[in-house]
Amino acid sequence: MSNVQLVRSSLEAFGRGDFEAALEAFDHDVEWQTADDEPDTHTYIGVPAIRRFVEHLADPWKDRFGPAIEFQDFIDCGDWVVAPWTGRVHGHGSGIEIEISETYAVLVRDGRIARVVEYRTAEEALDAVAR
Repeated sequence: MSNVQLVRSSLEAFGRGDFEAALEAFDHDVEWQTADDEPDTHTYIGVPAIRRFVEHLADPWKDRFGPAIEFQDFIDCGDWVVAPWTGRVHGHGSGIEIEISETYAVLVRDGRIARVVEYRTAEEALDAVAR
């Protein structure tokens, strides 16, 4: 399986909220770094830490996963795959709609996802993985 196929399969499962299927492709010691502009920027290390992190992503939203998430592309950058996505979510209480745009830069090592770094734009992610 190519790096792009591996990442696509895992992230599409993630986007559906199927975390168990998504995490099957992750290395046990995987790192997930949230975007630098997040109020609680953090690097989660290991599958158990990432599982706890993603289980609460949907809390403020009534439709955080499923059809709300759409990946635009999976860009092959060798060991890295860059995956920009958008989503439209609605608040549980207010119903207010918010559009989210983000890009994941995903490092594949030995056929496993070893690292995920969040960026706001595909350009930022592509610049980072080119270094």
